[in-house]
Amino acid sequence: MDELTQEIRALLDELRGLQVKQALPDLMTPAQCAEYLNRSEEVLYLWRKERNAGAESGPPFLHISSRTILYDREDVLEWARSHRVN
Repeated sequence: MDELTQEIRALLDELRGLQVKQALPDLMTPAQCAEYLNRSEEVLYLWRKERNAGAESGPPFLHISSRTILYDREDVLEWARSHRVN
């Protein structure tokens, strides 16, 4: 019964995580995007830097101003799906 309880708890945690991700806005801040991708904001920053240098690193982003970076949720999802290994 202990194993079953642990499995149920794990599934509930996963469900809560999915609910949070589904509730994110269409345009996400770097913090929200990092949560969505389960990565750190530092990784997103490095990907943006590489992308600005011409590499295809990380998801596309919107550079609204020097202090405002946003990620379109659909673009992020499309980018993530492009890295699927069959």
